[in-house]
Amino acid sequence: MKEKDNFEMVINFKRVIMGRRNARTKRAIKLIRNIVKRHFGAEKVILDPILAKSITYNGKDKIVRKVRVVVKKVGEKTYLVRLALKSG
Repeated sequence: MKEKDNFEMVINFKRVIMGRRNARTKRAIKLIRNIVKRHFGAEKVILDPILAKSITYNGKDKIVRKVRVVVKKVGEKTYLVRLALKSG
């Protein structure tokens, strides 16, 4: 299998939104970390602060439904997750 160095994916927060309102942001960030660890075999996942800020709007209990992210390999088993910007 080819090594995944730069990858774009869409993460759906449907299961996060169904839970309690006051812990949604924390669960969404945890979900992103777990998905990257599962798909890439990462030991360390670094989230861009802009991504963490863009997940929430109008407080920490209201989050977006989906987010498009770019996963980039930084080190041996270290990955950086950034917000993907639309092109075009």
